Amino acid sequence: MSHLEKHHILYDLQHGFRKSRSCETQLIDFIQELARSNNSNTQIDLIIMDFAKAFDKVSHRHLLYKLKFYGIENNTLNWIQAFLQDRTQTVVINGISSTSVPVTSGVPQGTVLGPILFLIYINDLPEYLEHSKLRLFADDSIIYREIKTQDDCHKLQLDLDSAARWESDWLMAFHPDKCTNLSISQKKNNYRHNYCYILHNHILESVTSAKYLGITLQSNLKWNKRI
Repeated sequence: MSHLEKHHILYDLQHGFRKSRSCETQLIDFIQELARSNNSNTQIDLIIMDFAKAFDKVSHRHLLYKLKFYGIENNTLNWIQAFLQDRTQTVVINGISSTSVPVTSGVPQGTVLGPILFLIYINDLPEYLEHSKLRLFADDSIIYREIKTQDDCHKLQLDLDSAARWESDWLMAFHPDKCTNLSISQKKNNYRHNYCYILHNHILESVTSAKYLGITLQSNLKWNKRI
């Protein structure tokens, strides 16, 4: 982890599993940003993403490639490879076990190294986005952009398409039916009303409130709702 922090490798808006960062630091920074836009009467559209079994889907082959890309090589890389390989899984039904098969994906959960490996794996997702910002807390992710014209909605959609391309490139998976759109604005009639965001040919549900890192975000940025 010291190598990643020393060389500023990890994405700055990733607050999960990092020293001096937490849910609280992510929420404080994010809400301040939302409040500034809201106070200037500028709408922000959020796409709240939902990964399907994010930690389980990390490809070992792709992970080793990324580790090497970020300068983790030689003995350290060999040690991590040994940590991941030679794992098998079986299914037991009514006391009868299936033939064991190799495990080629997933970071071992409950280990110190597992979360760090996941941060490395997801670290290049922001590079796919050209027009919008991305906030990450481990796999909890929000893609968002200020919306001043209909073209801004289109640019946010382009980045949603790019996130889907990252997902395909690196063998991950989003849950389109669990991803939602939340528009934060003081306006009663805003640009979002005429725009439907789409992921995998699935129109994302537009909501007036959504849970994020233990709090409920509302479209009017008020706090009268509780978990």
